[in-house]
Amino acid sequence: MAALLIRGLDDKLKRALRLRAAENGRSMEEEVRQILRHALGLPSPEKEHERQIEEIVRRARQRDR
Repeated sequence: MAALLIRGLDDKLKRALRLRAAENGRSMEEEVRQILRHALGLPSPEKEHERQIEEIVRRARQRDR
């Protein structure tokens, strides 16, 4: 996995990020990942996992017909 270092965050932004992360029960790093995924229109790992399970179930049902 890649790492990303963000320099120059002002204290107000960092404090807001920390509060948002705490409100969502996530670490600051996970909160940033969620923000980036949302901004880029990408699914969260949980949503992607759900989609994969749904696809497996759909294929199994088609096969069993």
